[in-house]
Amino acid sequence: MSLHRIFTVEELATDESFRQWVMAPTPELDRYWRQWLQENPDRAGIAARARELVLAVHELYKDDLSDEMLRHEVTEITRIAEERKAEERVPFYHRAIWRAAAVLVLTGGLSWLYYTSHSNAPAAGKKTEITLESEMLVQTNRSEVEITVLLSDNSVATLAKGSSIQYPRQFSGNERRVYLTGEAFFDVARNPEQPFLVYTSETVTKVLGTSFRIKAFEGDNTEMVAVKTGRVSVYAKKEYETSQGTKPAGVILNPNQQVVFNRRDNKLEKAMMANPVLLTESAVQKEQVFDDKPVTEAFDALGKAYGISIVYQPETLSNCVISAQFSEENLKQRLNAICQAIGAGYDMENGRVVISSKGCN
Repeated sequence: MSLHRIFTVEELATDESFRQWVMAPTPELDRYWRQWLQENPDRAGIAARARELVLAVHELYKDDLSDEMLRHEVTEITRIAEERKAEERVPFYHRAIWRAAAVLVLTGGLSWLYYTSHSNAPAAGKKTEITLESEMLVQTNRSEVEITVLLSDNSVATLAKGSSIQYPRQFSGNERRVYLTGEAFFDVARNPEQPFLVYTSETVTKVLGTSFRIKAFEGDNTEMVAVKTGRVSVYAKKEYETSQGTKPAGVILNPNQQVVFNRRDNKLEKAMMANPVLLTESAVQKEQVFDDKPVTEAFDALGKAYGISIVYQPETLSNCVISAQFSEENLKQRLNAICQAIGAGYDMENGRVVISSKGCN
C-alpha cells in the first residue's frame, strides 16, 4: 500500500489495514498509519470520520460483519450524510427514517455525526482542528523498562516492555474504554457512572475503580487478569460483544484473585494468586525519602522516577516543604500523600500531572 495514496472516507473505512488499526492496532500498523497522517495532514479530518464509521458499524454488527455488509453500511451512511449536507436548512429532528430497527439507529446517528463534521470542515488553506490524535492515542513501550501512561480520568497504566495501549485523549460517553496488547498494571480512578473497560484480543475487563494487572501478549496460549484492590469483572470478549443487551456470564474477581483465559479451550478459569509480584505496580522498587525538602524537589524527583511530566507553579509552592518516605506506594498514592500534606490537588491533562495549589504560609 502506498503512503501517498489519497483516501476518501469510504475508502478508509472499508480498508482492511485501516480497520485493523482502529479496532486492534499493532506496532507495525501504528507506524504505517501515523506516517500516512504525517505525510497527508490535510486528510486528518477524513481519517477521524472514517474511524467513527468503523467503530459504529462494528458496534452494531459485532463479529457478524462481512466485508460486503461493511461496504454497504459505509456507503449508505456517507450517501445519507451528503444528502443531509445538501439539506442544510432541514432541522436534525426532521431527518427521514432511513432504515428499520437497529440499522436506523446507526445510520441516523452516524450520518449526522459525519454530516456535522463534514459541513464544518475548514476552508482550503486552513489547518483543521479535527485530528485523529484528538480522538485516540497509542502508546507503545519499545524500551527495556516499564513506562507510565497517564489517562485523562486520573487513571494510570504502567506499560510493560513490548506492550501497547490505545486510549482516547479525553474519555466521554457512558464508559471509559482502552485497548491493550501485552501487559500493563492499571490503577483506575473510581467512577461508578462511567465504568472502565480494558479490551484485549480475547477478554474484556470491566471495573468501576480499582487496581489490577492484565497480561495478554499475542502468541501466548493464555491471557491473565490479577486483582490487587477492589472488584473486577472479566468476560470472554466474543461472548461480551455478542450479548444482545443481556449480561454475559463472566468471572468476578476480588483482591488476590486471578483469572486465566485459555485460548485453546476458550474458557476462563479462576484461581488464587500464585505470584504476588504481579500485584505490584512496577517491577522496579522506587524507594524515595524526602526529609524536610521543598515540595518542588519532591515533584521533580517523582516525575523523574516515573518518567512523567509534573507541572506546577514554582513561585506558588516556594514556601512548601515535605517530609515523607515511600517504598511500596504507587504513583497515585505518592501524589495523594504529597498533595494532601500541602493542601494541593492534581489532575492528569494531556499526559501530564498538573498541580493546583494556593501555596503554603
